[in-house]
Amino acid sequence: MKKILMAVFAILMTAAWVAPAMADTTFYGTYRVRLFSTNNASDYNSSGDTKTYSGVGSNVTTTAAANPTDNNSWVDQRFRLGVESKASDNLRGFVQLEIGDTNGPNRSHVWGSGAAGNDWGTANNENNRVNVRQAYLSFSAGPVRVKAGRQVFGDAPDGGQSFRVADDGVYYGLIDGGLILVSQIDAFILTTKAVDPMTLYFGYAKLTEASYSATTSTSVPSTTTDSSDRDNTLYILQATAAPSDTLKAGAYFLYDRDRTTIVQTSATKSTNSTGQNSPWWLGAGVEAKLNPINLKVHGAYKGGKQDKGCQPGSCGIAATGSAADRKYSAYAIDGDVSMNLGQATVGVAAGLGSGDKSTQDEKSQNFTGVVGSYGNQLGVRPAIFFDNGEVSNGGASLATVSSNSIDRTTLGNITFAQLYGSFKATDDLTLSGLYAGFWHSQNKQTTGAATSTEWESKLGTEFDLTAVYKLYPQLAIVGQLAWFMPGDGIKSSKNQAGNWSGNAADDAVSEYFAKIQYDF
Repeated sequence: MKKILMAVFAILMTAAWVAPAMADTTFYGTYRVRLFSTNNASDYNSSGDTKTYSGVGSNVTTTAAANPTDNNSWVDQRFRLGVESKASDNLRGFVQLEIGDTNGPNRSHVWGSGAAGNDWGTANNENNRVNVRQAYLSFSAGPVRVKAGRQVFGDAPDGGQSFRVADDGVYYGLIDGGLILVSQIDAFILTTKAVDPMTLYFGYAKLTEASYSATTSTSVPSTTTDSSDRDNTLYILQATAAPSDTLKAGAYFLYDRDRTTIVQTSATKSTNSTGQNSPWWLGAGVEAKLNPINLKVHGAYKGGKQDKGCQPGSCGIAATGSAADRKYSAYAIDGDVSMNLGQATVGVAAGLGSGDKSTQDEKSQNFTGVVGSYGNQLGVRPAIFFDNGEVSNGGASLATVSSNSIDRTTLGNITFAQLYGSFKATDDLTLSGLYAGFWHSQNKQTTGAATSTEWESKLGTEFDLTAVYKLYPQLAIVGQLAWFMPGDGIKSSKNQAGNWSGNAADDAVSEYFAKIQYDF
């Protein structure tokens, strides 16, 4: 199978180079090589010693580390090829193939990490392999456009790297700033513009199919009792309106029917068995271009519940008590305002996502998404702090185990503000930068009848500088310098007695990055 895929891919690549547009089939893609150097991301410490709080007051214990540094440097590459077959405006098919590493940084092959193995499905055998990133049909059925298959849902509003194809003149994604869903999904997406100027979306996505169980090389029907209805299925409803070229607004509703959380079987039914998880999200967004000011505002509320998600011994329930439903009540809001000043653009962005103030009740207030990738729709995205999700870079990965359950794929217990700007120095050179601060939204949590944990509010600050030079119209050279200065809130905490735990070091995290990218 591998040899067949490689042969097909070789043919497609050859055709892409010699015939960029052949009849009704179009080839296009992206090839890139990147160089990374990161330091201090895992321990916030540039020395060879480990500094931790001893658990008594704010005393610090210093020990010699087995590994004197967490400095890392590597080179990686990734190739993506898109093939669009268009019979007419009413019918087309699209395939996007990828050579990289599904377990590598941003699905990239790290130089020197080895060749692919012969078996599918293991972490060590996904390197240098041909993967199908997207494969779908798009066709019209009366006033409804149907997009069916594997696809990337959500990305930068201008289409980004994932959408080098027109995609029916519709942006397939939520108007949510990347808070809730930016991911590769297997789905039916139905859209219609029958109610002009409104566009209606309905999506059905299968996140997990539990009636089949994967083995090394095959998938077979599952014989586990009651497993055929243990799927994770997502339903999407969105309405957007663009009454003019300068204004777009929309509202959406997502319902996630996640039955993979069910633990009971017919043989072990119990009144305390964990049941279905059913979160939902209701949100809205407005994006306006009010020359010279550009405005984006998004807001989302998470509700729903998990059946018996609070087990005895948790949520303040006694160990001898009965399970109760865990209820969700969380929110996130953000805004981004920028101004065009000739060759320059300056902007400010801010956002807030709720956090959980107690583990001793049946309400979860920490905001989470389905598969978020926050920051990719900001005027400039922080290179380190929000580098998560489908459209991440895969550079420095911050240690957050000692923080108060922050979720950087979205605004999970995070408040942030940033200043950013860009300057088009020449037709070929663009410079940009940002300065951002990050804080806990909720920095104290009740953990027991007489116990609590408290964090410093400040998670850290970040400073980025980026240069993009177009050597040719299709070839860009990118250089970036980024530093994250950790606050105490991301690396340590104290209990109700005032005793600190966690990391006492506070050296800056650095990420130096260069990229050569060819778009054809």
